[in-house]
Amino acid sequence: MNRSLALAAALLVSVFVAPALARADTNSSQIAAETARTIQEGKTRVASFWWLPPEYWIATSKEMGLSAEDQAKVARFFPNYIIVGVIDADVSEKHKPLIAGIAEVVARTKFTRDGEDVQVLREVAPEVSDLVPKLVYLLKASMGRLGDGLRLLPMSNINPKGEPILTADKPGVLAAQYRFTEGGPVHTLTWHAPLTAVAGAKRCPEDGEAMDASWSYCPWHGTKLEAAQPKKSD
Repeated sequence: MNRSLALAAALLVSVFVAPALARADTNSSQIAAETARTIQEGKTRVASFWWLPPEYWIATSKEMGLSAEDQAKVARFFPNYIIVGVIDADVSEKHKPLIAGIAEVVARTKFTRDGEDVQVLREVAPEVSDLVPKLVYLLKASMGRLGDGLRLLPMSNINPKGEPILTADKPGVLAAQYRFTEGGPVHTLTWHAPLTAVAGAKRCPEDGEAMDASWSYCPWHGTKLEAAQPKKSD
């Protein structure tokens, strides 16, 4: 792999070292670690994606010590959206990677939620628009010089009853198809919920080994996995 490309990929994902098991003190970094996806093309192109579910924003609002009023707004309004963070970097220039703008990223990406197309929104609720710049600070800061290139893509996540469709604690699938260039090859990324960082690990009844929360059966024994234990509240 090209050295500059390898360094860029490392910068994008190295700050998130995912734990093997969920813990009672799961934080935003653990959620971001589990949802980080990186794709590469050629010698100079790398892109990283993070699905940032409602639970991520709620955890971040607590970690940053937002007021009770703002935390209540996060819990109320953020479940209405799927938010995916993206950085598309061209590292052909060693000292200054070229970062794709949000219009480029949106034009090159197609999302599906549980198999149905979902479109990136141009506007979100004022409460979300006001709070995102504060809440995304930790994620951007952890990326160093690439942090300013983070693009956030919001999509609707509400069913006709006004309930959130995709969350990190119940079954669901989010997928994206991405092209680095118009007409270029398609790269597919997939996220399966529930997330282990939120729902807790499942267990194989044969040997007690911990498994991803989104798995139903043990791949080695073929036995149905035991339900994850509820995570402790703060």
